[in-house]
Amino acid sequence: MTFFALPSAPSLPPTRPAGRGRAVFRFSSVLALLFAAALTASAQVSTRVSSDAPIVNFRLPTFTEAGHRAWLVRGSEAKLVSAREIDVTELTMTVFSGDATERITTMILSPVARLLPEPQVVFGPSAIRVIDDEFEASGEDWRYEHREKRVSIRKNVRVTFRAQLKDLLQ
Repeated sequence: MTFFALPSAPSLPPTRPAGRGRAVFRFSSVLALLFAAALTASAQVSTRVSSDAPIVNFRLPTFTEAGHRAWLVRGSEAKLVSAREIDVTELTMTVFSGDATERITTMILSPVARLLPEPQVVFGPSAIRVIDDEFEASGEDWRYEHREKRVSIRKNVRVTFRAQLKDLLQ
């Protein structure tokens, strides 16, 4: 074997012999084939994933136009019902003030709910618990409309006020 150095660049290492270049080419070809096989296998795996598979530890934040938090919907699990509907298990929804303070104004808890990200509506047939600084409400068969900041509860409604009701019965 003979090694040659380039005369114009004496600090460069010697060139490879012709046989070694072919071995490197073969090794590179094998690596390329393995990489292609891995991509094909991952493509086959991804085609097996269905929209029926639940999303575990679901989180969906929503922000105001100014970039402040508006609400955060969380759940232990979520399933896509359609492109516009999400079923959430163990719903915990936090409603924020929507300004720079990002103060929590309301918490909504329910074992099962359906979320419509647009038009920002959450509803469910099961139990709900609404926690606010001034009141706490519970019941069943409910709907929350975020843009109107309105909660409607249709069955077994119970409300406890924490606010002082001055001059109510005068």
